[in-house]
Parts: sequence; structure tokens; C-alpha cells
Amino acid sequence: MNILLKNGFLLTENGLEKSDIYISDSKIKEVSKNIMISKEFDKIFDFSNKFIIPGGIDVHTHLNIDVGIKSADDFISGGYAAIFGGTTTIIDHPGFGPDKCPLDFQINLYKNYAKFCPIDYSFHGVIQHIPADVKEQMLKLKLDGITSFKLYMTYTYLMNDSDILKIFEVAKDLDLTIAVHAENHGIIEFLKKKFKDEKKLSAIYHAKSRPDYSEAEAVERLLFLAKTVNFNRLYFVHISCKKSLDILSKAKNNGQIFFVESCPQYLLLNENKYLEENGNDYILSPPLRKEKDNKSIYEALNNSLIDIIATDHCSFSKENKDNGKSDFTKCPNGIPGIEERIPLMFSEFLKGNITAKSFLNSCCLNPAKIFGLFPQKGTLSINSDADIVILSLENFNFKNPKSQAKYSCFDDIDSLARVHSVFIRGNIVLDEYKLVENAYTGVFLPRK
Repeated sequence: MNILLKNGFLLTENGLEKSDIYISDSKIKEVSKNIMISKEFDKIFDFSNKFIIPGGIDVHTHLNIDVGIKSADDFISGGYAAIFGGTTTIIDHPGFGPDKCPLDFQINLYKNYAKFCPIDYSFHGVIQHIPADVKEQMLKLKLDGITSFKLYMTYTYLMNDSDILKIFEVAKDLDLTIAVHAENHGIIEFLKKKFKDEKKLSAIYHAKSRPDYSEAEAVERLLFLAKTVNFNRLYFVHISCKKSLDILSKAKNNGQIFFVESCPQYLLLNENKYLEENGNDYILSPPLRKEKDNKSIYEALNNSLIDIIATDHCSFSKENKDNGKSDFTKCPNGIPGIEERIPLMFSEFLKGNITAKSFLNSCCLNPAKIFGLFPQKGTLSINSDADIVILSLENFNFKNPKSQAKYSCFDDIDSLARVHSVFIRGNIVLDEYKLVENAYTGVFLPRK
């Protein structure tokens, strides 16, 4: 079909510009101020007084994850929540597989999970151990379009320094990106046991058991490890605090190359949430921090120290979160966020708290560039996929989210914008706030 979008205000690095967009065969064919209406257009949409942005890319989700408790959202419900939130592509982090499983085990499993996902998708590999043929296994996945892998410095399958150095060396040789969950496992386990012994089990002690210095220490150690083997495709997931950002800023100023991700919760929420009656709803790792840390996230985003705002969407039902009401150690880690990210971040732009460039780079362009999807995704350029989000200017809240978690951690924050319509590869999947059933089935995206 030939589709014309008329009269919307396109967000560029320099701000808002009135523009029309011509779509044909799933691709963007023209973007200009006034495209003439002609018979060749099968459908014309008038988006007067609406905002137009590239489809959002969320590079940090956990759909269909099983941590002993199954997540509330699978790839279908999570994909629909993403559509309502203006996200058209995800790169999911699979959970751990069986002990000693090959690196492609979880990828093959998750491809099956995602085959009816309503948005486009890819996956990060997950490294639980280092098999003797680790390089061959990583190369095999690279040839399948999996060009990033994640490892952990805490949880069941944590990697020690020697393991991390080996992975960095292989990734350097194969030109792969390594995402790392950076927290000091020893500090966390020590403090968790201490608080349990002292019967300090309310939600605030989740935050106290994972202090900002446990993240900062791990961040600094990773920088030294990457420097040791001259590895420059290290990606820090969900950075949450000023201590880490100060270390990262110093390293960047000294010429070290790496990538930094944060999330809306570290920008907009703080640890006072743990003092509320439903404080367990906000348990995630790293935990929410202090207001000074929120401020540092804003500064780092506007100064381009933070490259990407993702969600770490890992949703659990209220019933499952309530397992942690009397003992934070029994609460599944994670919150929903896939629906909230784009409206909240666009609202921060409208409020003047972040720049247009910061919004576009962190939510659309950098995710595509860093993870091998550019220029197919992340931009409204000629011949890019016609993944387009239309936002309306209106007060909107998240008291009735689409996530199967059935709650939002952002339900007391009013957004100034709401997702009005969404196109994926030129298919309209959300039309004036209403889901278009069976409009599109997402595809797996091999990445460069």
C-alpha cells in the first residue's frame, strides 16, 4: 500500500518540524514539508496537532522469563503493551537455561516463545558458563544475527574476573557487544544475610542490601578488565546511581570507549517508594536510589554519557510481588515498564527536562546503532522501515496498564503525551488509541 501521513510535527534533533511522510511497501519513501495528495495513495492519515517519532526500540526486556516464578508478560501480552507504549522493536534478554546448556539453547527456545510476538524482535545471548568451544558457539550465533551477549556479576551464574576477561577477548576477536549486569555479589549476599539475621525484611532493606557502591565497584572493575584486553564494546545495563556515573564519566574523559544504559525508574522514582505500603511492588535490581541519583541520571542523559534508556521490563503479578511483603528476599526482582517508557520520556522532553536529541538518541537511534539495527530501525530516513509512532498532547496516566502485571510503578506520574497511533513496517497496529487486531506479526531481526 501507498500511505501518506499529513500535517504531523516530526521530532528532530533540532525540535519539532511540520512534516508529511510517504510510505510504500513497508518503507519510508519521502519525508518533506508538503507532499501533494494524489490518486496513488491508498490511505491518507491527517495527524494535525500530533507529534511524530521513530518507533521506539527497547533493548532490555525480559518477556516469558521464569525465575522460579513465571513473569506476567509473555511475548504476546508484552508486545501489545509495547505497542500501546510506542515501542515497535525489542531485543530481549533470555533468562538462564539448564546448567551447562550450549549458548544457542535459550535462543532457540525464545525464538519459539516469540513467534507470535506482535512487534519485531531480537535477542541477546546469555552466558552462564564458559564452554571449551565458547568462541565457536558465539561465532555460530553471530552468523545467526545474535551480535550481543549478556553476563552477570551476581545471581546464580555469576562470572568471575577471569571468566569476564576470556569473554571480552573472544568478543573483541568476533566484534561482539557484551552487556553486563554490574553489581558486587559478595557485598549483596553479605548484607542480605545481615538484614535477615537482624529481621530487617521490609522493602527498604532490599535497597540497603544493594547499596550504590556495590554497583560502582563492579562498574569500575569492569572498566579495568575491559582496558586490560583493549575491549571497547562493553555495554553497562541499567546504571542507577551517581557513584557509577562519576566513574564512567572519568573513564570516558580519559578516552575509554563503552556504552551506558539507564531506565525511566532511575530517572523518575526514588527509594522512598520502598517505604510505602506496597513497597514490594518496586523491588528490582539495582534498586531505586536517592533523589541525587535521579538528578545525575538527567545530567548524564543530556550530556550523552548515557547512550540508551531501556526498561528492564520484567513484570510479575501483584500476587507474586506480595510474596515479598514480609520478606524482601522472597520478592521476584523486576517491574513492568515497556508501556510507560516512550510517553514518560517524551513528556520529559515536553517539560524541558531533556533535549530532543537526548530523547531521540536514547529511545530510538542509539539502540539501533549500538545493536546493529541501523538504518533499518531507529530513524525516519528514506528506505528505513516505516516504524512510526504518533503521540497526542494530553494528560495521561498509567492506572490501567496493558501489562498482565496489572499495575504500573508510574501510576502517580501524569504524562503530557499519549500514544495515539503506531505503524510497524507501514502496517497500522494502533489506530486512535485502539489496537488493530491481527494487523501485523513481528519477525526475528538478525543484527549486524
